[in-house]
Order: sequence, then structure tokens, then C-alpha cells
Amino acid sequence: MEEKNNMNEYLKWRGDLTFDKDPFNKVDNLILAQLAYVDYDGIVFESRDYPMPIKDVCRRYWETHTEEEIRKRESFSKLSPFLLRPVAESRRFGNTKMCGYVNFVSKSAEAQMSAVQFELEDGTVYVAFRGTDETLIGWKEDFNLSYMSSTEGQKLAVEYMKKNFSDTALKLRVGGHSKGGNFAAFASSFAGDQIRKQILEVYCNDSPGFRDEVTSQPEYKETMDRMINIIPQDSIIGRLLNPGQSAIVVRSNRKGIMQHDALSWEVLGNRFVNTQRSNDSIYLEKVLNEWLENVDDAARRVFVDQIFGILQALGADTVKDMKDISLRDLADALQMVKRLPKEQQSEMSDVIKKLVASGSKNFYEEMEQKDGFVPDVFKKLQELKGKISEARKTAEYARLGVQAARAQKAQLTEATTEDEKPAAEDSGKVLSVEEMAIRALKEGILIRDGKTDDTDGEDPQ
Repeated sequence: MEEKNNMNEYLKWRGDLTFDKDPFNKVDNLILAQLAYVDYDGIVFESRDYPMPIKDVCRRYWETHTEEEIRKRESFSKLSPFLLRPVAESRRFGNTKMCGYVNFVSKSAEAQMSAVQFELEDGTVYVAFRGTDETLIGWKEDFNLSYMSSTEGQKLAVEYMKKNFSDTALKLRVGGHSKGGNFAAFASSFAGDQIRKQILEVYCNDSPGFRDEVTSQPEYKETMDRMINIIPQDSIIGRLLNPGQSAIVVRSNRKGIMQHDALSWEVLGNRFVNTQRSNDSIYLEKVLNEWLENVDDAARRVFVDQIFGILQALGADTVKDMKDISLRDLADALQMVKRLPKEQQSEMSDVIKKLVASGSKNFYEEMEQKDGFVPDVFKKLQELKGKISEARKTAEYARLGVQAARAQKAQLTEATTEDEKPAAEDSGKVLSVEEMAIRALKEGILIRDGKTDDTDGEDPQ
């Protein structure tokens, strides 16, 4: 199936169907969850009292942004703004109104929470929580989930739900992609009995789960029957920790960790194309969760704090800034893995190899093919690899050349007849070490400790 069979194709062929003809579905959910990644600062109001038509939101957004600017961004969700136009121009979403936009990032609280509301024509409201953004604070909060029962971002999501819906009787759908789905599930469960009763569905799109002390709470259990967990076949992020419920597996036209990009999920008609989880996804879930079970909370906290502390000390505030961090700095940070027991080091090494195999190579190839863009870090790695190869070649030439020169000098010194002297055309000619190395190889001279052996032209190596 070609790459075009995704949300964009759905909007093209199904966007003319209003909700009274074709009720809200899982693909609709993913479209709105993806739109939560768009920066609505100065466009959509925080108050629910001033909803703005999505057509006006689209117009105002593209008045202040260019396509070139958007394409230069470096994140899974960078193409999300391109959904705005087809959504706003469709009959299905054309009368949608937006409000309740917040975007909170705090270094001190180690929290990143952003949300926006879509008032749909069927009378319901879809509350979309944004997933991990480009800030390292946002990524660190993902890691904090491994040792904290609740993060500051999750608590802010709960407060957001209470502030906006405690005094309403609105029918709600709540969702998000990646960490946004985690926030949706947490906030829907713990915002109170009244709000929980208003919720029709909770959508977790390739979202990390929770620690057992969360999923065992009665409030969470009461919400679980309305949670819809959707993951691609190679899912990694969506199987971290305990999601609490089984998942709907969908097919992606990308590979490995790049399937986390929701725009790659394949659509047929008004539904996703279903498939089975890959063996790598199942294996990674098993090993990562076993590792988390065998490392106590204190050790997890120290590891996470040190890794992100080093990155921030090196001046990185966003994922983009990390391209300026040297490989040596990163290698030093990763040495902390060696503090783990040896058996766990082995398991994690195996996981890392699989992640690299499924992620970095595909990321490099896809970015170059799709966008004509290769992240600087990959370019530098390729350049460095080439320089190392050339340096090794030059060093080998120098070694052979110097040794060949010594051997020739020894031959001349030991010569006793005129026939053993060098040819007239070569006498007095100064050869470079590279030329001498090549001559030594061509003449089949094997050099050991300043002496020579005749190798009859065989490779001396």
C-alpha cells in the first residue's frame, strides 16, 4: 500500500461525509490528536467562552507561518500543520470550533503539558492532549514515568479537565498521540466522578502506559472499558509500562521506531488497516519491562537525572540542540549503563542494537528520500567514518613507505656488485612515502624489522 493511504487520503475521500452520515471513528480521533501538535499561540483562546471556527484558525496560522519553515523542523510531528487545510476545508470538520488552548512548559517542575479542544458538529467535544514536543523537559517527563506514579504534566492534565468541564454536561472524547494519550487516560480517570461520567471514549494512540499502582486504582479501572489503545505493528513507545488493556494493531508504511509517526498509519475507507504485532515489538516490550522491574525507583531516578542533567549542562534545551553535542560527551553519559548488573547490561545492549537497526538507519534513509534532509549528526558521522578510513589508509602508506625506504637503504649498503645498484633513472630521485609504499607492494617486498623477504608478488598483508 502506498504512503498516500493515510489520514490525508481519508480526508480527501471521506471528508465530505458529515457525522450524521458516518459517526465519529478512530481515524477521526487520530486526526484531531495530531492537530494538537500545532502551535496555536496567539490564535486559539484558552477560555471556552471564545471558540474560534477552524477555518479562521487555519487562515491565521498560515498567515504567520510558511511551508518551508514547517518542513525544516526536526520532529515526528513536524508535518501536523499540513492537516489544518484539508480538515478546515472538509464538510466533516469544516464547522468545528476550537478553544481551550494551553501550552505549559516548566524546567523547574519538569513538566510539559499542552491541550486544545475541538467542538464538533455532532455536539461532542474532543479534548486533545499534545504528545512529547521538542523540549528535553518533555522527553525527560516520559522517562520520569518509569519511577513516578504521577508526573507534574499528568497532574496539570487533571487540573485542565476539572477547570474546563466540572460545570458542564458536555459529552467528551479525550485523546492524544504518544505521551498525549497517556495524559488523556490519566486525566479522564482522575478528574472526578462527574467528568468521568461525561466521557464517551479515551483514545491512546501509541502511548506509554502506567505503573501498576495507577492501573490498579478503582478510578482507572472504571475508565478502562472506554479506553481505546491503538499501536502500529513495530510499536515500542506504545508498549512501555502497563497500558492496562489490549491494543488494536494497525499497519504502518514505515519501519521500526519511525512507525511512531502517526501520519504513516494506513487507512482503508473509514478505518485503519489492521495487522499483527511484529516479533521485535513483542521482544522489546518483554525485555524493557523486565529491566524496569529489576531496577528500583531510586536507581531509575538517578540514571534519568544524570543523563538529562548532562545534556542540559551541555546547553541542550531541545532535541534539535542535541546535534551540537559531541559524540564523546554522549559516550561519557552512556557509561552510566555500566553500573547495572552484567546480565542487565547484556539485555539492554541487545535492545539498543535492535533499536539502532530499526531506527537510525531507516531514519537516515527516509529523511534523505522524503525531505531531501539529513540531520547534521548523521552527516557528521558519515564524514567522520570517511576521514577515519582515509587516515588509516594514509597511516598504512606511511608505515610501508618508511619501512620500504629502510629496506632499500639496507640493500644499497650491502650491495657488492654494480648489478645490485639502482637503475640510473632512479638514482637521485626522492620518492614520497606513498610512492615507496606502492613500490614495495608492487615488488612483493615483505618488510619485517628493516629486513626484506621476497613474496613473489603475493599480498604482504
